[in-house]
Amino acid sequence: MNKITSFALLILVSSLVLGGVTHNVQAETDPLILLKIAKQAQRQLENQMNNDVSDKTKQLFKEGTQEIKNLEESIKNNDADSAKKQFLSTMRIFKEISQQLSNIKSAQPEMATLKVPTKDPSADLKRMQDYANNLKIIAKKYSTSIDFSELDNLFVSARKQISDKQFDDAVGTIGKIKQITIDLNNKIREYASQQEQSRATAYAQTYLEQLDRLIENAKSQGLSENIIEKLETAKENLSSTTDPQEIIKQIREIISIKEQFELTKNDRLESRVMQIEKTLLKLSNSDKISKSDIDEAKKTIQIIKRNLAKGEFEKANELLRSLASLLNMTQN
Repeated sequence: MNKITSFALLILVSSLVLGGVTHNVQAETDPLILLKIAKQAQRQLENQMNNDVSDKTKQLFKEGTQEIKNLEESIKNNDADSAKKQFLSTMRIFKEISQQLSNIKSAQPEMATLKVPTKDPSADLKRMQDYANNLKIIAKKYSTSIDFSELDNLFVSARKQISDKQFDDAVGTIGKIKQITIDLNNKIREYASQQEQSRATAYAQTYLEQLDRLIENAKSQGLSENIIEKLETAKENLSSTTDPQEIIKQIREIISIKEQFELTKNDRLESRVMQIEKTLLKLSNSDKISKSDIDEAKKTIQIIKRNLAKGEFEKANELLRSLASLLNMTQN
């Protein structure tokens, strides 16, 4: 049983080092063949070793070489048992060396990757600068209070790092810039969404006032209950939503109802009322017109709206012309 075990160990160890060397039974038990296998393993490892191997690996190789010398001595003395032991010892040492060399080779690709020089990231920095400039334009358009100082400072740092050939540091700084621009873009989107909703809600409110007058006008003209019901339903739908897209949808529906039942006679007058109201709002913040004159103009607008609601378009139009002329003279 011991001879079989020793024979199996010989095959196992030698195959680990030499990649699967096989011999017949007589060859495996011949000490000269064992010496040949050991020296073959020695040559293979020696070819793989270079100046980068550790001192530990070099020391192990010396020990393995000494064991081969001991193996040669045992063969000369016809000491087969000692020869087999020395062969096993040699192969164990060479196996450990082989594993160490394998670990070094597997680590080399990773080390090589780390040593690859970083490219100049100037082009990437320029793209980010252009993107940041666009964000500033959009932020100004929506009158946001976003602070770009941190982003500007990072651009200054990145340009300095590139100028000093500190490309790794510059890449890291550009990474921070990218993250900040993402955050700022999200903030601007929130501002834009809020303003869009506010404008849509204000527009809906203005249209609701017009719709109230239109309904009163329809009633005063004795239009059918079907028309009035459609207008009231449209008013209810418009007043119950704050979504900009839904507001637009409902206003289009109202326009369709007005065109369908020929209720567009006062649209031009309504537009002129809205324009005058905007003009009054601007003048109220200036010193071109007195507060009493503004209050008087507002009262006139309310009279015009009541006339529109009653369908008295001629009266409304006459008042609008007078008020518009007065405001034009004030502005000039």
